[in-house]
Amino acid sequence: MHPRHLWKRLAGAVVRRGIGATVGALALLAAFVLAGTAAGTSNAAAQPAGRVGQWACSGAAIPDGWAITAFNKDGCSGWGSWYQQPEAEGLYSCGGSPIYPGWVTTDYSKLGCNGVGSWRHNLVKDGIWTCGGSPIVPGYVVTGYQLLGCNGVGAWYHQLPKVGLLTCPNSPVPAGWRAGGYWPNGCTGHGGYYLSRA
Repeated sequence: MHPRHLWKRLAGAVVRRGIGATVGALALLAAFVLAGTAAGTSNAAAQPAGRVGQWACSGAAIPDGWAITAFNKDGCSGWGSWYQQPEAEGLYSCGGSPIYPGWVTTDYSKLGCNGVGSWRHNLVKDGIWTCGGSPIVPGYVVTGYQLLGCNGVGAWYHQLPKVGLLTCPNSPVPAGWRAGGYWPNGCTGHGGYYLSRA
C-alpha cells in the first residue's frame, strides 16, 4: 500500500477512534516506511549470519586487514556487491581477496562465494599444508607436495628450516641457510635439496 493511502487511513482513524488508534496507526506507518526504506537502500543483501563487517559495491576500497567473504551479483543496483570483514582464523574469502602477511590459504571451495570460489585463511605455522598459489611466509620452507590437495588445486607443506630438511625446488631459502645436495625423488618426484647452515 502506498504511504499516501496510509495517511488517509490515519486521518480517518483520528476522527473515528481518537488518539489511541492514531498512535497505533502511526507506529504501523513508521514500521512500513522504515522497512521500505531499508529494503530500498540495502540493495547489497542481508548481512551473512554471525559476521561483523560491511557490504561494499564492486571496486570499493577494502579496509586494511579485512577480507572479502561474500558476493551478491544483484547488489549495488546490479553492479554487484562484496561483503568485507576483518581477517580471522579459518575465514573463507572470495577469490581475489587480499591475503595479508603471515596468512596462508589452506582449503579451496569452487562453489564458495556464490560460485566465485573461496579460500580458507589460516595463520602460518610449522607443519601446515597450503594451497597452490598461497603465499610462502618469510622464514618458512616448502618440503612436500600433494597433487590432489586443496580440492584438486594442489597443496604444499610448509615447515620451519632445520639442518638436513629436504626442500622442494620452489622453496625459498631463508637467510642463514643454503640448499645443498639434490635428491631427484624428493617432494613427490619434483626433486629436492637438503638444507644446511650457510
